[in-house]
Amino acid sequence: MRSVFLSLTLILLTVAAQGQGGKAFLKEGDALRRTNDLDKALERYSLAIDVDPKLIKAYQARAEVNTLLGNKPAVVIDLARVVELDPGEPAYAAAAAAAFLEIDSARSALRFCERALRVDPKHMGALQTQVRAALAINDLDLATRASDAALALKATTDTYFLHGIVRTATRDLGTAEFDLDKVLEWNHLYEPAYVALSEVQLQLYEKYTGTTMQMRTLEKAIEKCTRALELNPQSTDALFTRSKALALQKEFARSIDDISRCIALGRKDRAVYLQRARYYHGYGQHQNAVNDLNKILLDDPKDVEGLLLRAECKEANLDMEGALKDLENAQKEMEVIAGYGSEERRRIDEARVRIKQQVFEMNREADPPRLTIVEPYSKDSVAQVSASLSHLKVSGHILDRSGIKAITVNGTMADYDREEKDPQFFAVVPWGPSDKEIVVQAIDLYGNLTSVALNVERSEGVPPVIVLTAPIATEDRIIVVDAGKESVFVEGRVTDGSPIRSIAVNGVNASYAPDQMDPEFSIKVDVKDKDRFTVRAEDQFGNSSDLVFSLVRKASPVLVVTKPVEPVVTTGTPPSRTGNTWVIHIENANYRNFPAIQSSGTDASKMQKAFANYSISRTITKKNLSKEQLERFFNIELRDLVRTNKVSTILVWYTGHGKSVGGKAYWVPVDARKDDIYSYFNYGSLKAQMQNYSESVDKTVVVSDAAGSDASFYELTR
Repeated sequence: MRSVFLSLTLILLTVAAQGQGGKAFLKEGDALRRTNDLDKALERYSLAIDVDPKLIKAYQARAEVNTLLGNKPAVVIDLARVVELDPGEPAYAAAAAAAFLEIDSARSALRFCERALRVDPKHMGALQTQVRAALAINDLDLATRASDAALALKATTDTYFLHGIVRTATRDLGTAEFDLDKVLEWNHLYEPAYVALSEVQLQLYEKYTGTTMQMRTLEKAIEKCTRALELNPQSTDALFTRSKALALQKEFARSIDDISRCIALGRKDRAVYLQRARYYHGYGQHQNAVNDLNKILLDDPKDVEGLLLRAECKEANLDMEGALKDLENAQKEMEVIAGYGSEERRRIDEARVRIKQQVFEMNREADPPRLTIVEPYSKDSVAQVSASLSHLKVSGHILDRSGIKAITVNGTMADYDREEKDPQFFAVVPWGPSDKEIVVQAIDLYGNLTSVALNVERSEGVPPVIVLTAPIATEDRIIVVDAGKESVFVEGRVTDGSPIRSIAVNGVNASYAPDQMDPEFSIKVDVKDKDRFTVRAEDQFGNSSDLVFSLVRKASPVLVVTKPVEPVVTTGTPPSRTGNTWVIHIENANYRNFPAIQSSGTDASKMQKAFANYSISRTITKKNLSKEQLERFFNIELRDLVRTNKVSTILVWYTGHGKSVGGKAYWVPVDARKDDIYSYFNYGSLKAQMQNYSESVDKTVVVSDAAGSDASFYELTR
């Protein structure tokens, strides 16, 4: 019994010591708060809570300090804990509700209001917070009941004000005006009541149909807002409301001044920028309106109201294509958002049709398309075609300021991308012994027609001869490869009496010199999960050959390990992980038809930084290359150098002008013409081409440090 008594005594003493310690920390915190040392006061209150987790005054004191420090989420946590510790005190729940409303958590605020009102249905603080929270979630029924209860409990300026705000929301404008007038009668310094009464006048303006009554409401709204600004010149609410009244009076300059002062005073929410955009639009300053709407749509690109207003402003600013794009985006968003009726959708459809027609007429021109036939090859309007062909491939490209409506080859519709400007076209037409002419016609959207005719001479019909030199194949064209091999480096030669137009393996172009007769070719072929590959060669007259080579896998060797071998550790510099690495620097600066580019001393440092992980063996610099020189260098010169020197990694750095057209990126040779995309160098397949130079090449990197003519070029090429 004695030991039990001693244990109980020790427990009671410990509890007493903890309680006393918590209160002591609380007193220290209070003293520090009086000296405005808030951070240290916060520490003491936290220690008080650690020692005594049920010390309500410590939670309340810490919440007050966090309020002073602007740490609202921490305030909410502490006041909610106070309610849990003492749920029977309605003032605690009302304080927590007000804190939740401060952090825009209206539904949580309503839950704590309900807890307070269950204990005391006449708690004024809880009723007033309930009104504001219900308005925040647009629960007007609850807001009405709560505001009626608060006013019935006690008629004060605050209860009349809240009652008037709720009646404004429910469109009971007569009662709202009476309530707010009562507030100002009792307290003529009650600034928010002036602004609220102005909002009532603006709603009465919409309700009235007579011009005299409408003008009176606007004058009263302006007068009340002006009075609020005399009491508080920094009131953004008063400025915002007065600007709306001035705009309804068509005083756009003054309304823009008021709304701009709002923004200058720090209010930069969507409503302010949208309102100022409306004023600018009404005042005829459409570009300023677009600038404000850009800020809104930058934060929310799916804002339908902003898109529609920007479309109107762009149309007024004669940016028809921009207006059309905004309408299309708004229409797309309206498909997934409920609340838009058929009438609104119909208006947008009509606007799109109208603007499309305006764009069409604005772009009307009378120049016919410029048509170039690439295949079959022709000279002096005469094309030589193989006598063995029964179908003829015809391809080329079109240049035109407008879209292309149709392209035909001997009456057959050609294939081309209808969305692309200056498209390439392709057609396969029946070709009989009596056919002697190729007629290609192109017509643009405005009916401008171009027709190009080629006379045809029959040429030899002998297909090219393909000889594979590596890997070795049997007479039956069978090649034996290792079981786990995933790629094979293929080399060979094509012989023909005519120049060779293309050499490909499994549809992938091989590397060869197109200006040489009987060229050699090479390509690295992916053979993973494949049992054959096809080599195809075609001469300039359309004669072609296909050779199919079968692959036979060797059986995997059996690995026998007799004794583990210790690794040999050597000293010295480890070999480069990239092997023999070359850097190719193409520097185009002295252009004939484009602005010259000033050479920058930072190019070398850029390359060093980009290629810092590589051990460079050699750097080759080529300057001011024409398109022919670029093609010859990458097709022949660099290939031969790479083969001779067994280069394993090729790093290409390009500096010069760049161009992106139709989603494709180009380098601009020094002899390129601005209006001819086919005078540019399309480097899209360059990495794959270099990979086919030699079996030793296992890595290629291409970097375009190019000056693009539009913002997307950097993203396309970097």
